Amino acid sequence: MKKRLMSLTALLMSICLAGCGGVTVGGGSTSAAPSTTKAVESSEANSETSEQNTDTSAEAQTETSADGFYKGKTVQMIVPWGAGGGADVAVRLVSKYIEKNLGCTIVVNNVTGGGGSIGLNQMLSSNADGLTLAYVANTDSNGNIMLDGVSYDIDSFAPIAQFAADPHVLAASKASGITDLKGLIEAGKDGTTLWGIGGAWTNWDFLKLEFEKATGTKYKRMAYDGGAAVITDLMNGDCMVGTPLVSEALTAIDAKEIVPIAVSSAKRVESLPDVPTIAEQGYDGFESVMWRGFAAPAGTDEAVLKQFAEGVGKACEDSDFQAEAAKAGVTVSYKNYDDFQKFFKENHENVKQLYEANKDAAK
Repeated sequence: MKKRLMSLTALLMSICLAGCGGVTVGGGSTSAAPSTTKAVESSEANSETSEQNTDTSAEAQTETSADGFYKGKTVQMIVPWGAGGGADVAVRLVSKYIEKNLGCTIVVNNVTGGGGSIGLNQMLSSNADGLTLAYVANTDSNGNIMLDGVSYDIDSFAPIAQFAADPHVLAASKASGITDLKGLIEAGKDGTTLWGIGGAWTNWDFLKLEFEKATGTKYKRMAYDGGAAVITDLMNGDCMVGTPLVSEALTAIDAKEIVPIAVSSAKRVESLPDVPTIAEQGYDGFESVMWRGFAAPAGTDEAVLKQFAEGVGKACEDSDFQAEAAKAGVTVSYKNYDDFQKFFKENHENVKQLYEANKDAAK
């Protein structure tokens, strides 16, 4: 009986101690109420700390997402055509808005020569770090089959995004006496009229070939290193006909130094509302535009390139950019990173087939 009583007493003490076990500090004991208060206070403090940590973490994530790879960095943007030409005008215009979106500085570097191949080769030979990019257009990925001494091919490029698709304007020198499409076609009957193109085997070449096929004409091909040089010779009478991009021809047209005949887009362009399309002058469905985009060396981190593409996309959505572009004769047309990958490959094959079918005719 005595043993049972002792056991019962031990059990009760054990229960009491277990109930107060959470408040035992340094071997002593305190009352349950203050201990509970401390536990609650500790829990609230931990909760506040957790919330603060969560907020800080969220802020850090937001900051990292907003800052991205390009914030504070300098990007060298190679334009493989001369200053003042259509490519140069378009790239410098959109770069201002990309800089704003990504927090970077874009330095445009005109590296001319070799039908664009010298500048592109410089970009493709640089580090694949996302900080040396280049302007690219319709025929650039086919350089190895179109241009002598070029070794790069489509696999050398990492396409990023497209930002524009610009029409050409068929223009005549005042010295030619050509004032309309009928006169231009008449001048193309004997194959002696000089037709200036802004680069060998660029979209300029294909526009000339398409126009000759549609109208049954033939012109003498004269290749220049960029559209600005074509316009200069149109103005001084050393070339009779040329097809500069609208963006690079506006100043000369406004000054009445060259004669606009037609635009190559499906619809009239806002900056030249009085100049008709080729299509509306009897050649239904005729359309030829120069798409404009950016590329990096193959092997560049895809995540980095997607960030740049997003910066381009935001620029293209910017109403201020759209207004400036329309005024400058640049037709905004955005293809995001994924869409541009597919388009770049399809365009490459189309251009390759066109070149193979027409390489002898262009001579």
